[in-house]
Amino acid sequence: MTTSRTLPAPTRRVPRAGAAATLAVLAALGAACGGTGATGPTATSAPTNGPEAGVTSRYGSDVGSPSTPTTGAAQAASHAYTAQVQASASAFVASVTALQADVARNDGTSARIDELAAQGHYDALRVLESGNSINASTLDQLDSDVPPGQSFGGLHAVERDLWVGGPLAADVAALAGQAPVAQFLLSRERLGPEAIGLTAVDQLNWVVDTALPHSQELVSHLGLVDVAATLAAAQQAFGDIQPLAHLVDPTLTTSVAGQLATLAAGVGALGPPTTTPDTSVSPSARLALSQDLDATATTLARLTAELAPYGTAGAPS
Repeated sequence: MTTSRTLPAPTRRVPRAGAAATLAVLAALGAACGGTGATGPTATSAPTNGPEAGVTSRYGSDVGSPSTPTTGAAQAASHAYTAQVQASASAFVASVTALQADVARNDGTSARIDELAAQGHYDALRVLESGNSINASTLDQLDSDVPPGQSFGGLHAVERDLWVGGPLAADVAALAGQAPVAQFLLSRERLGPEAIGLTAVDQLNWVVDTALPHSQELVSHLGLVDVAATLAAAQQAFGDIQPLAHLVDPTLTTSVAGQLATLAAGVGALGPPTTTPDTSVSPSARLALSQDLDATATTLARLTAELAPYGTAGAPS
């Protein structure tokens, strides 16, 4: 896993570009406005506006006075997001371990609960795993991802086994073997504020593009698990950068916070994610939620662009 991986860019219903390309575009726009070039901020090309314009580090900490509020907030954002990723990865491994124990004692009810919990924890990490197709396929592959007649693995293979039938013990063992590998790889993630914001935008876009129109839980039919967990992860990522964003643009930051709160309330009103069947979420409710998600992603992308001088370090890798 290297920092050269790319993410789908947080754009609004247009073909996605890579996150690296997005960062380059943002840098180019900054240059056109008298800011920095496509290679990112440098110590000799400080922004000419915004709070504490002398802070020009690509990592939010290497340049400028360490005591300035924006530098401290940028460092805190990166540290908080690292802790968030590590906590989600640890929770994912723990839920898979519990799932394996359930299967060993033939406790199907607990196994279903722990499988859904593991799916939710994985959803918080999906964007970071998406560029590693081999690793991701061992964790969350759909049967539609493989040719007819071929086997698939990961959480959705276990889902099939639990709700319909299949080689449950073998599929759980394979998943349990891969989960710690994912945890180790994710422990190396170190993102700056702008990249954290891009990750949150992409999480919202994934719900709009994939989770809402096409439920990923094809056997349990409990796709709201993916919607709620991914939205929660985006909210948490925004929370990590929110103190810095408030210093940079308090008005836009308040708008994003309000939109995310409205989204959370809307998803919550649909029912408990682990027990609400897909059929109970009407097409009109899906459309309204998609529109709200899309609008929030657009506003958050605008705010994220303003964080470029305070930390563009690394697309998720």
